[in-house]
Amino acid sequence: MTSTTTSTPVSAEVYEQVRCFYSRQMQLIDSGRVQDWVETFVEDAVIANNANPEPARGREIITRVAHRIVNEARENGVLHRHWLGMLTVDRLGPDSLATRFYAFVVETAKGGQPEFYRSTIGRDVLVRHGSGWQVRERYVTHDGS
Repeated sequence: MTSTTTSTPVSAEVYEQVRCFYSRQMQLIDSGRVQDWVETFVEDAVIANNANPEPARGREIITRVAHRIVNEARENGVLHRHWLGMLTVDRLGPDSLATRFYAFVVETAKGGQPEFYRSTIGRDVLVRHGSGWQVRERYVTHDGS
């Protein structure tokens, strides 16, 4: 099978920067640090997924949605942990990257056993921000939706 799309993989150094960025980002949201998590997105970022009809556009809306999700989990007495893997990173331009990854969410009720909660594929556009990266666009496909 041949591919008709071309990609430009990044260096090992940039790949490791992105891997560390995602590790930090997932840990921020899992620990309920919504404001810190939202700052990993550009001001006019877009998050869309196939389970919701309208994308969240801009940090203000993304913040509201993230607070709602974190608060619902707390009210339901559950803890979410994100695991991100199978990461590919390709260069779009000098200061932008395209990433693709699998993301799983494990949910654990207080006193309960961890349960597999969600399986997704994520596609991000990252842009350089200082010495690191921020998300400009995130598109998530929920398996089974």
